[in-house]
Amino acid sequence: MATDPGGSRERASRTLGDLQEVVPLRWTLVAPAALLLAFVTLLPILYLGYLSATDFNVLRGMTEGVVGVQNYTSAVLESNEFHNALGNTAVFIAVVVTVQTVLGFLLALLLWGRPKRRKYVLPVLLTPMFVSWVAVGLMFRFMFEDGIGIVPLLLSQVGVNISWFSDPTYALVALMIADIWEWTPFMLILFLAGLESLPEEPHEAARVDGASRLEVIKDVTLPMMFPVIAVAVFIRIVEASKVFPKVLAMTEGGPGSATETGSWIVYKIGFRFNDLGVAASQAVSLTLMVLGLLYVFYWSGGLQKDVF
Repeated sequence: MATDPGGSRERASRTLGDLQEVVPLRWTLVAPAALLLAFVTLLPILYLGYLSATDFNVLRGMTEGVVGVQNYTSAVLESNEFHNALGNTAVFIAVVVTVQTVLGFLLALLLWGRPKRRKYVLPVLLTPMFVSWVAVGLMFRFMFEDGIGIVPLLLSQVGVNISWFSDPTYALVALMIADIWEWTPFMLILFLAGLESLPEEPHEAARVDGASRLEVIKDVTLPMMFPVIAVAVFIRIVEASKVFPKVLAMTEGGPGSATETGSWIVYKIGFRFNDLGVAASQAVSLTLMVLGLLYVFYWSGGLQKDVF
């Protein structure tokens, strides 16, 4: 019986072409990875949402089952403890992200266009970013601890006596200092990469017109760096909102509730008090609040036009 391999190949080619018109090839190729990502991402999120509507407790299980929005009412809207944690988280985010942005940009300016200086200084400046979060927390705990810490010892030499982990204000400041030390290098490396990618012509034109170095930075460099700065701040807001290991290693939320953050409250309620339903409702609420903050930041800053 005669065969027609040429005709078979032509029909197969037409079939493949018709399929690509319905489903583009790029979507076909990424479909397996997208399905796997959706499974490992969406399933936990959906289960967290379900858990937040139950009274599930690790020790007693479910007594009433699904309780609807009761957890959100009692543990989110009416909980002074949760509100205090949100306030601490907001203050923490505002301070550390602002300081890290300013310090990171200033350090990037000092290293910009200086390859010899960058070769020796940059590895040292980036070291804190590679230390584990818990190690950073323990290190700063010992540094600020009364009686054994180097910070109280040095301050006492100039007549300043501060009990860092007994005073509510200074305990939160100690957490901020630890986070600033660890994550300023992240901002530095992003800003330095952005500065190195800027075109030189606008800067040269501004200098030819008689602009000082400060005026060049303010009127030329900063506007051109806005997309990079916005993305860096965006990322750091997300990361700073999840502060937990430093709280665990340094203060455990104390003294009192002075350093309790949103992530710490979720951990405490869920894994120390075993109320996973309540903790899940707080976790969902905290996530939605951070997303809302990022949404406001995204639109009010015009990032949808200049960055994304």
